[in-house]
Amino acid sequence: MQRQRSRRGQRGLTLVELVVSLVIAGVVISTLWSAWAMMGRSSADPLVSRQQLAIAQSLLREIELQPLPGTASAAPTLGRTGFASISDYHGLTLNGITDVEGIALPGLQAYNASITVQPQALAGVPAGSGWWVQVTVAGPAGGNLVLGQWRSQR
Repeated sequence: MQRQRSRRGQRGLTLVELVVSLVIAGVVISTLWSAWAMMGRSSADPLVSRQQLAIAQSLLREIELQPLPGTASAAPTLGRTGFASISDYHGLTLNGITDVEGIALPGLQAYNASITVQPQALAGVPAGSGWWVQVTVAGPAGGNLVLGQWRSQR
């Protein structure tokens, strides 16, 4: 009987209980750590997407300021140096985003853009009077954003 009383009076953890509790704590911590890392990776993606959209919109606005091929423009040429119409942008590839003078923009070296400009008919406007402009921007991770607009003679 004395032996049973002494066991009841003992307090503390056995080695097995300690190891099991450490394993459980490790599993919980690693699960939380991986969830936190996944949230960190996915929170940067919207920033890249917004930057791609801003680059594409900026290039489309620049092209929009150019006259259509075969139209006379009294205003000075806007846009890339030496470009006289939107058709000059066809095939333009930017490896790292630059301003209109070709100077690299800080923080945008990992982005690439390509532009196509093609004659296209739409809703009764003949192909010679309508143009489809498409800008494709590649982000640092390789994802592409494509933005386009249709232009016609006014």
